Amino acid sequence: MLFDETQQGKFTVLHLKGELLGGENAHIFRDKLKEFIAEGKKDIVIDLSKVTYINSSGIGMLVSGLTTMTQAEGKLKLVGVEDNIRNIFVITNLVSVFKCYKTVEEAANAV
Repeated sequence: MLFDETQQGKFTVLHLKGELLGGENAHIFRDKLKEFIAEGKKDIVIDLSKVTYINSSGIGMLVSGLTTMTQAEGKLKLVGVEDNIRNIFVITNLVSVFKCYKTVEEAANAV
């Protein structure tokens, strides 16, 4: 997994790329979210449009990230969830847990 970050208004956008497989990536992701919290950045958008594959550990990584941000009284929204990944979210019923949007702009404008 590779990532870069951008700022769009009050939202910090983390653009993920490649495969989300958990493992060491989960630690990097968690540390990045904690860094955001320490910097006062609590409105986070995770862009999954360049993610090609996600396994159960990758899903766990996102769930853990949501928990981290919720406990810090922040928000974590997902954008760019392609059909192959959306299907996994539907099967696991995570569509009821995560707020998913098509674009960063849509996520930023949602309440």
